[in-house]
Amino acid sequence: MKKLWQQRWLWLIVIFAFYLRLPLLTGSFWLDEAAQALESVRPFSQQLDIIPDFQPPLLHYVVHFAAQVSTTEWWLRLWGALIPGLITIWLTYELGKKLFNEQVGVISSLLLTTSSFHIFYSQELRPYSLPAMWGALSSWLLFQKKFTWWQFALVSLAGLYSSYLYPFLLIPQLWLLWQKHGRAVTTKITAVTVALFAPWLPMFFQQLNAGQQVRVDLPGWETVVSLPQAKVLFLVPMKFIFGVLNIELNWAYLLLTMAVLASLVLAWHKYPTKWQRFWQKFFKPKKDGRWQLLLLFIAPLVLSWLISFVVPVVRPKRLLYLMPFFYLLASLPLASKQVPKKIAWLPIVLLLGVNLYGTSQYWSSPQLQRENWRDLKQEMVETLPQQETLAIMVFDEPFAPWRWYQPESVPTLAVSSSELNEANEINALLRVVNDYRYVLVFDYLRDLSDPNNLLEPAIESFGFQGIGVFDYPNIGFVRIYSRPGNALGYSL
Repeated sequence: MKKLWQQRWLWLIVIFAFYLRLPLLTGSFWLDEAAQALESVRPFSQQLDIIPDFQPPLLHYVVHFAAQVSTTEWWLRLWGALIPGLITIWLTYELGKKLFNEQVGVISSLLLTTSSFHIFYSQELRPYSLPAMWGALSSWLLFQKKFTWWQFALVSLAGLYSSYLYPFLLIPQLWLLWQKHGRAVTTKITAVTVALFAPWLPMFFQQLNAGQQVRVDLPGWETVVSLPQAKVLFLVPMKFIFGVLNIELNWAYLLLTMAVLASLVLAWHKYPTKWQRFWQKFFKPKKDGRWQLLLLFIAPLVLSWLISFVVPVVRPKRLLYLMPFFYLLASLPLASKQVPKKIAWLPIVLLLGVNLYGTSQYWSSPQLQRENWRDLKQEMVETLPQQETLAIMVFDEPFAPWRWYQPESVPTLAVSSSELNEANEINALLRVVNDYRYVLVFDYLRDLSDPNNLLEPAIESFGFQGIGVFDYPNIGFVRIYSRPGNALGYSL
């Protein structure tokens, strides 16, 4: 009981984090989440059939077993994202307390708790929260006085099977292991993890080839899954600061960013160190927790950025495992007696204020939330006769959330980009519209799959005309077509 009381700050923060992550946890799945759910509810024998999905299989198995109990959104997100997110917060506290003091642990975990970015991805059924948990756990194991090599190897293997960006964290961790425990231990861990991950490499290369083919078929898809190289190094820390807020290059964002960064630099400048020996400390950080954390934050960011010149996959959400180190670095000047308290607290107050504002905006603004396919489907069902309505999507198959939420009675036609560009083929495919009173055309992703807007004129050539739209944030327009004299009795 005494030990539990001594951990009261930790329990209060974890409970607070849990309540902050309850709003919107039951919200609709968006495109990627629905695709994840559809794959995970398949039979166990099909869980490795994930060539089109560029990720390792661990999350698929986690969600698959969770789905045996329930397939509701909150339940699947609980196991795939929320619980890993809460464990990451707990480990951030433990890391700060272990390396510095309890105050650093409390403040860094509180910043992670209130971050709208971390809240968002603690509710996302995708492999972002899970590898972040393994990254925090492996780092915690790394700094234990009694280091157990097989525990670290097992956790690192779980991280590798959770995200293809996890190796960028493992590399600096192995470097620290070399410095702290020598070549023999590091070699043993490396050999074990590589040997146990090697059986998955053939599937990795198949997924890589499939991803490259998508880039060829849909040239604009690269801008969806990655960011321009010139921006990504700056956007990652900016998203860690501003969270889900839409970052705009205006004076408000620029001034606030400069204020946060200036306060961090000032706090670190006052932190006693020998800057002339910077490189020695950075590359051989045997004892100094500051430089160890700095290595764990900077090295994965730079390494992933360099790899992205070949395979452009870096986005801030895929580097979520860096957030604990980011907030620990922001909080650690609190542990120094040489840093004036006002200076040490300045970046903390700024970051906490931005976090709380971002979280409130996330809760209140539909534009910052996930695509609401569930309500869109419900409105369509209540508005249009299901058996007399055809939904058309320009994609290789019906969108995943449409398949997840779609009533079986709503007919759907998926048209690929190649079919759309063949006039004879598309006219033959679209003849089926003559069997329906209403046709729905989704604008969703059509800027990539139908950049020349060929679908709508093709539908109009069959005598249909637009009579209204369904409009949902982040999904866009779903255009309603009907023949003259066959319109709905009211306007949409």
